[in-house]
Amino acid sequence: MRLFCNYFLPSKKLTALTLLPLAYNAQLLANDTPPAASTFVPVKITAPVGNDFDWLQLTSLEILKGDIKTLYDDKLEFDSDELGVLVIDWDDVKILQSKGIVSVGFTDLTTKTGRLQVQNGKSYLDGVEFDPQHIMTLIAGEPTEANYWSSKISLGANFRQGNTDQIDYSAQAKVTRRTTESRFNADYLGNYTKTDGENTVNNHRINGHFDWFLSKQFYLRPVFAEYYKDPFLNIGSKITLGSGVGYNLIDTSKTELSISAGPAYTYTRFDQHEVGSSNTEGSGTFVLDTAFDTELSKSVDFNAQYRIQYGNQQSGGYSHHAMATFEVELTDMFDLDLSFVWDRTNNPRANADGTVPNANDYQFIVGFSIDM
Repeated sequence: MRLFCNYFLPSKKLTALTLLPLAYNAQLLANDTPPAASTFVPVKITAPVGNDFDWLQLTSLEILKGDIKTLYDDKLEFDSDELGVLVIDWDDVKILQSKGIVSVGFTDLTTKTGRLQVQNGKSYLDGVEFDPQHIMTLIAGEPTEANYWSSKISLGANFRQGNTDQIDYSAQAKVTRRTTESRFNADYLGNYTKTDGENTVNNHRINGHFDWFLSKQFYLRPVFAEYYKDPFLNIGSKITLGSGVGYNLIDTSKTELSISAGPAYTYTRFDQHEVGSSNTEGSGTFVLDTAFDTELSKSVDFNAQYRIQYGNQQSGGYSHHAMATFEVELTDMFDLDLSFVWDRTNNPRANADGTVPNANDYQFIVGFSIDM
């Protein structure tokens, strides 16, 4: 389950807000007639039966009762009383009304709390009308630290015994902390293979960055960092630390494309080195990072990342990390992930015996993941 929340302004004393009665929902389902303007004016009436639930009606006129979870990237998570957690495009929401307080993050990076009512292009928070197009995030209740975080873990393994004894495993993990004003991401990708008792693959990559949004599109990246290890590429450890800026080129309910760039410093410790050469190298670098995410269908997502790094020749010169993944939804919590990874170091450092590692590494990873 993905949970996001926002920093918020101190809430004012709440006023009474009329929730649409269940009988009204049934009438709307029958004739789909928009209510009169006076319907939206908060008045004190007896709460309808079933006021223990949030109510959702889709543009298809289907009505659901349950609990609002979160809205982010124009995706509403709604925990249906009968169907479980559903992820719904914001464009498919006709009516949404909360039973209690929700926290709404707006595109101007402010946050307000109150009872929410959305209907036919109009929105009200504690009876005050606002444009629903200005909603960026939404979560039920008051913000707590736990609601800022989400995570995903994907694991894949292959065990073979007979003429060849082989063990393969791969692991991917992602942790995100998201508020209206900021975003923190950390990713891990690791692969290990042992064939007939000999280690043949052993690489690990950890990336992290922190973004501070100045607008919905433009953000500062005060710090980003990467740790990489691959003895078979003669890299004992490679650490990159830098800062930069970024911009969201596309930000719709189905597709996101962002780009960021900035200067950095890279320190590399080589696993082996020839006689007379140093086993470490430091270099100023420039990093360009792009991320793409799109919804191909209701159950299939595609995302890709391409990171380019330019350093001096002694530290490897030009290098890149490219990864493309198809995420196939199996259940509300479990996905099948199909990933292709291409790593390249343009000028790999020679081993102690003078042999030069291959500049390219390719991987195809099949894993099962869980969202938390």
